[in-house]
Formats: sequence, C-alpha cells, structure tokens
Amino acid sequence: MSKIILGLALAFVGAGLAVGAESPCGGRAPATGAELHGPVLHVLDGRTLCIANGVDPSQWTEVTLQDAPASASWGGLMSVAFGNDVTCVVQGSDRTAICRIGQRSIGARLNDAAVAKDAVSWKPPVATPTDAPVMRMAAADR
Repeated sequence: MSKIILGLALAFVGAGLAVGAESPCGGRAPATGAELHGPVLHVLDGRTLCIANGVDPSQWTEVTLQDAPASASWGGLMSVAFGNDVTCVVQGSDRTAICRIGQRSIGARLNDAAVAKDAVSWKPPVATPTDAPVMRMAAADR
C-alpha cells in the first residue's frame, strides 16, 4: 500500500506542485495528543510535511515539525522524510508535532551534517523564471 501511495505522490510532484504553494493536504487538523502514522508524501517547506492516511490527498494530514531547526530547508526535509513511514504526536492545535522515523525525531535528523549535502540533490518540482525557456521572436516577425 505504501508503494502505491508513494507512486501517487510522485505523480503529484511530477504534475508540478510548487514548493511553498497551497498545501495539497486536505485532511482535517488532528487533535492535540493524536498520534499519526503513515508515509510522508509531500513536503511544503523545511518544517512542514503531509502524512498520508490513504491515496487521496483529502486523506493527507499536514503537520509542522515542532523541533525542526530554523535553518531547515525543503531539500533537507525531502532527503530525510519523503517516502518514509513516520509516527507523529501532535503537540498543539496549530498542527505542530514531533515526528519520528524509527526512534529518532526528524528534527534531530535535520541537524545531521550529511543532510546539508543530501539536500542539494533535491530540486523544487517546478521551474523558476530563470529556468523557463526564453521566447524568441520568429524571423517573420522582425
């Protein structure tokens, strides 16, 4: 099931969901103290991710990592969490949570020196204006 959900998430990324764009996570806000389990299928920024409880984005829950360092990057969180099964315990009504992969928190993992190196391997899923093709005037229009 996790592989199917991960495949669907990659399709959403391939479709061009922008980093920092409106969240595709349509699940309701979890209650304080709730424990969430599932794969990370979308990363919004260096502190915010979506946990899948099903294949449809309306079943994905957005949480903000309470213990993520201020310097956390989108690429860093992608390299640490994307596609991994996590367990999150919601800390507050604002969707903040402590999330773990195995026994170690994602926030602690983001402080690892190797994460900065791995983070550069991830590129945002949409082109920036400088990456866009340059429009050229056709010879007939001169």
